[in-house]
Amino acid sequence: MKKILFTISILFVFTQANAQSFSGVGGNIPDDGTSIRFPVLVSGLPASIDSTFGVISACLNIVHPYVSDLSIWLVAPDSTYIELSSGNGGSGDNYWNTCFIDTVPVYITSGAAPYTGEYRPESPIYNVNNGQNPNSAWQLLIEDTYPFADAGILLNWTITFGNNPPKGLVLQSSNLPIVKINTLGQVIPDDPKITVQMQIIDNGMGIRNYLSDTPNVYNGQIGIEIRGSSSQMFPKKSFGFETLDSAGNEIDTSLFGMPSESDWILGANYTDKTFMRNVMTYDLSRRMGHYASRTQYCELILNGQYQGIYVFTEKIKRDPGRVDIAKMTPADTSGDDLTGGYLLKVDKTTGGAGGGWNSNFPPVSGGPIPLIQFEYPDVNEILPVQSQYIEQYCDSFEFALQGLNFTHPLTGYRRYTDLQSWIDFFILTELSKNVDGYRISTFFHKAKDSDGGLLRMGPVWDYDIAWGMLTIMEVM
Repeated sequence: MKKILFTISILFVFTQANAQSFSGVGGNIPDDGTSIRFPVLVSGLPASIDSTFGVISACLNIVHPYVSDLSIWLVAPDSTYIELSSGNGGSGDNYWNTCFIDTVPVYITSGAAPYTGEYRPESPIYNVNNGQNPNSAWQLLIEDTYPFADAGILLNWTITFGNNPPKGLVLQSSNLPIVKINTLGQVIPDDPKITVQMQIIDNGMGIRNYLSDTPNVYNGQIGIEIRGSSSQMFPKKSFGFETLDSAGNEIDTSLFGMPSESDWILGANYTDKTFMRNVMTYDLSRRMGHYASRTQYCELILNGQYQGIYVFTEKIKRDPGRVDIAKMTPADTSGDDLTGGYLLKVDKTTGGAGGGWNSNFPPVSGGPIPLIQFEYPDVNEILPVQSQYIEQYCDSFEFALQGLNFTHPLTGYRRYTDLQSWIDFFILTELSKNVDGYRISTFFHKAKDSDGGLLRMGPVWDYDIAWGMLTIMEVM
């Protein structure tokens, strides 16, 4: 009889451990831009969750008329943050009986509101199964990122533990540099930047880098935001950041041997599984004698979660170590000082459009008339006399190019352009079959007349869907 009771007890314990859920009540979601945490107290589980027993899912019910306003995170007792869903659903409403599970095929980013059923979260839940003790308070963090517009309410939420939870890659070491970012419980927005902590480990060529190594390239504050336009829909995000001193001021820093600057990019290159297309194109452009952003492959750890391989990249910017043109000041209103430097682009109007003017001529293949945008000086700094000068210069170039005598060496387009830079740009764009070529991500610049003063194409940028990459992105 004792043996039977013992066996029943063991089976009961096994059943409890096999799948056990903990639920909590909800409450109003603040509509003032602040975040709120809804706790659930977990108890009676094994003292450690890992690849054999851990979190399987998180489910919730939210009533909200505009769910893309919401950013939703699961917070573990050890302060590991899991991004379940942020900015998804457009103008749709409600998460209703929504369960986040790592193993289902549909990502939350690919679903449509109202969200009902099972979805894969933006960050894998398995990262909380890291050996921590689960018997404590777990939290659902929710932030309405568009304040004073629409109110919502969390009705309830549930976290479930069980045997054989989904398993993921836990990075311990790499031959690549390791970048670690801790957002200190903050959600990284599209804009503006937030202040977080960053560490970089790079022991040099041929020496293994370990997650436990002391940071030896950078250890300090940065200001960070999500970057990109259409790429923001992907589960793997790109980030733009600036290095900061202890007081929160921008500070130029040399990273990976690149010239000192404060503005950098962590490129996800989600559509390019080789991670080579941008790196290769930029390298080819430099070999042709032009500046292009320097790059460094690295591994990214965000809030303790492995994000994968990233391309650490110089942001295109006016600087002696990057686009080497003169710095414009409010005093540069006449003579040679007025003639440069200017950095311009043809690009989408999202993600930092800088104002500008429309071209005088539509594309030969049809489509909207290009908007020539200010990159430097930006629209908030450029003076009317400066914007008028560079617009007139570009207009003169366009009319000369469209004129009957466009090939004339003195009155044609050659008097306005650094011809070799244009030839090389066309070669790279055509050779790579860049579907974005000419219409977006196209930069050109002008130095002072005393420094040459001609329009130069470049730097080249954004070739991650070039070189034969055939994806849905090509027709967007």
